[in-house]
Amino acid sequence: MAQLLRKAGIPFGMVISILTVLIFGRTEALLMMPAVTPEAYLAGMPYTMISLLGKEVVLIQPSSTFLVYFLGILILAVGSYFVATRKFEKSRAAWGLGLILWGLGALVAGTSYQAFGYELKCRGRPLCLFTSDFELVYLLLTAYSINFLVAATGYSSARSRLRKGLVIFSVVDSAAYTVMLILGAIIPVRFLVSYEGFMAFIGVNFLLMFGLNVLHYRKERDRLNRNMIVVWIGFLLVNLGYFAALYSGYAPFLYEKYGLWFNENDVLHFLLVIWAVMGFLLLRKPLADLKE
Repeated sequence: MAQLLRKAGIPFGMVISILTVLIFGRTEALLMMPAVTPEAYLAGMPYTMISLLGKEVVLIQPSSTFLVYFLGILILAVGSYFVATRKFEKSRAAWGLGLILWGLGALVAGTSYQAFGYELKCRGRPLCLFTSDFELVYLLLTAYSINFLVAATGYSSARSRLRKGLVIFSVVDSAAYTVMLILGAIIPVRFLVSYEGFMAFIGVNFLLMFGLNVLHYRKERDRLNRNMIVVWIGFLLVNLGYFAALYSGYAPFLYEKYGLWFNENDVLHFLLVIWAVMGFLLLRKPLADLKE
């Protein structure tokens, strides 16, 4: 019974946290900086009108919307595979659940950063909002996702006290980020509800997983941790590709000069599609719990 309550407590806590942000958040007080009017927001990107539930709405960045939704569905499928093939391996279950949350986060993010960003942040306002409830939910889901991956790494690459410590860390870290985001949404504080604030808080988790994989591989020379190292190096390259695209400034030129829309977020999502497939191929067979 105690174990059942613990298992039920995690999803219950996640749902309560999301509802708290949605109900008590006051991020409508935060505007884009510098200030952007709805007209200026649409002027810098492709968009089209569609009929949704009998209402005409603006769909922005159609190609980007397709790409991010495709990414979300792909990661959901990969995560579902690991959960379905988990048997008694806690690492596969945790890894799969982490990817499922990641996929859901991508779908939620794409709804606000792409798809219906105008409707959520600009429609009927003199100036566009900095963020939306969808983006806050995305940040929470992604934080929980990454901490499921931390727990999975604990089961696959650590033993005894270290394994238990990593699992506890994943829960505490999720709770701490939840508190930070709720405070940022209620006060509100721009940095605390931003992607930059998210990365500043959660970035260490990737270093933790990568470091544990490297240490274990140096001792055991095993296939799983070798492949995990490749996965995290690939993830680093994905992010380097994103920042290279971001700071190159190519996207506005490409759109204004040739009418082609493929910005830094599209680069990120395209590279993440490749990364997700690579991760699936590298981990689908060897991912398993490290025996005590």
